[in-house]
Amino acid sequence: MGDIRVAIIEDHSLTRIGMRSSLNEQEGIQVVGDEATASNGLKLLQSTKPDIAIVDIGLPDRDGIWLVQQFRESLVSETAAQTKVIMLTSFAKEQMVLAAFAAGADSYCVKTIKFELLLEALHITHEGQSWIDPAIARIVLKHTRQGAATAVKPNATQTVTISAIDPEQASILQADPLTNRELEVLELIVQGYSNNEIAQKLYLSLGSVKVYVRGVLNKLCASDRTQAAVLALRAGLLN
Repeated sequence: MGDIRVAIIEDHSLTRIGMRSSLNEQEGIQVVGDEATASNGLKLLQSTKPDIAIVDIGLPDRDGIWLVQQFRESLVSETAAQTKVIMLTSFAKEQMVLAAFAAGADSYCVKTIKFELLLEALHITHEGQSWIDPAIARIVLKHTRQGAATAVKPNATQTVTISAIDPEQASILQADPLTNRELEVLELIVQGYSNNEIAQKLYLSLGSVKVYVRGVLNKLCASDRTQAAVLALRAGLLN
């Protein structure tokens, strides 16, 4: 297999240069380009069609959501889908977090993420799974509990609906819904708790927690805990 080809769109020079340098030092990763604006970033993605695009949501000309949407709309869907998107956002700004989640990126990281975790997110995303920072999951969970169904795009007046799960997954859940205990376990998964921590919080044995986690993953058709968390938040299962 060849190197993972990465493009970086980030307006903060030190962050962009540092990220590019650190990623290029990793075996099996090649940074194919970097840009500081959405307009130039769009051209970069269209010309290089990288495996992974790391996109800052807060760009100076247009936001990262616009960039991702324009890129995907400009190419044949199968081609655009080959580029996975990691969205960077600031967890201090709730609207930005919700907008990033609504954008339908593949993974979500806060800008203060440690490089080791960004590298982990990159590899997981490249494998076709989702990576979501617990700080972002907590904000989205809080939002869904408040009963809101939309998130406002930065620098725009229109709203973006948070994507729901696909019809097949919905039908599976309808036929075999999560139990109350599975929902409790799922909520703690979304908040980033480990199996041991879930066991302590719910006064369950570790073995029981593993059984509940397996049941949650099966019912959500999720391959791992992170994917289950993303599906749960998108489907509004924890309102």
